[in-house]
Amino acid sequence: MQGMRTLAFVVVLALLGAGCGGSGGDDPATTSTTTAVTTTTTIPTTTTEPASSIASRLQSTIDGYVGTQAVPFTVVAVDLTSGARAAHLADRVLLSASLYKLFVAAELERRIADGALDPTGPAGDGSGRTVEQCLDAMIVVSDNPCGVAGLRIVGGGALDASLHAAGYEGTTLGSPQQTTAADVALFLQRAHDGSLLGAGAGHLEATKHLYGLLQRQQVNDRLPTGLPPGTPIAHKTGDRRTVAHDAGIITTARGPLLLAVLSGPWPLPCCDADHPGAAEAKAFAAIAGLGRVVYEAMETSPAR
Repeated sequence: MQGMRTLAFVVVLALLGAGCGGSGGDDPATTSTTTAVTTTTTIPTTTTEPASSIASRLQSTIDGYVGTQAVPFTVVAVDLTSGARAAHLADRVLLSASLYKLFVAAELERRIADGALDPTGPAGDGSGRTVEQCLDAMIVVSDNPCGVAGLRIVGGGALDASLHAAGYEGTTLGSPQQTTAADVALFLQRAHDGSLLGAGAGHLEATKHLYGLLQRQQVNDRLPTGLPPGTPIAHKTGDRRTVAHDAGIITTARGPLLLAVLSGPWPLPCCDADHPGAAEAKAFAAIAGLGRVVYEAMETSPAR
């Protein structure tokens, strides 16, 4: 009997080992289809560093960097694994530039999921594109005509009350569109964990789709340039006269890092990514520099 019990125990261990194998869970291109929609890789670490220590390191890194800049920065950084958070002027209201497209895209996704908006219908962008085509374009390449068309569809400032009720207290889609780093960070965190549009299979799928668009971002002249080549990031940029922004979720060895960086006012002629010059190069490099030092701070751990 003792021998039989030993044999059974070995068989159970073998079965458990087989169930834990496979590489799908660590594939950066894999998208969760349950309650979370992140497709970035979370690499397990052995560190037991407390969240308070991580938050302190992030805060000192951000404070030290923004203190050297010629213009004000508004920043939120969150280690989504531990919940550690650091911020600088997080509630300062700025022109949102193309970050307004995040909130427009979310509302379009919601209406499509609810059956209230036909994704194959005309967007009214002046080029004959459909709603779903404009939804993709306004995020992936920050298309302005599609952004304006989407803003018109959702009602612009008429959406402000519901945005405020949802916790985006510093955001307005009325003219001029404005937002805060705190609001953008909240949006990204919800997009990452799947709660952006609420429960229900349709809403979860819509959130997953929107997060996938952020991962396909083609305007990569800010935060990505400060990161190691090939670092996965789901993000959205924004720029217009006097302001430059970038915000997203970056994969680090410790897990996903949320970083929202809004900056300005920059001296004119900054900022216009469609016609970049010396002014844009300076502003975008400053954002990239902050991304680099925050990423490095996340990679650093006393327990590693």
